Amino acid sequence: MADNKPQDNQTNKPKDLIEVEIKRDFWDEDGERQRAGTIIKVPVEVALEGIESGALARVKKD
Repeated sequence: MADNKPQDNQTNKPKDLIEVEIKRDFWDEDGERQRAGTIIKVPVEVALEGIESGALARVKKD
């Protein structure tokens, strides 16, 4: 009988995090203020959404 589990190993690995700069202050899910200019690490999907909305900016590595 066929096993319906995903075959790739991506389901077991932690999400990739990338560094982004906060462009506008916001409050996270814990109610803590995240200030503009701060560099944080977020999952790729969150980074893409934030960059599209203008709330985050990509941090270029040297």
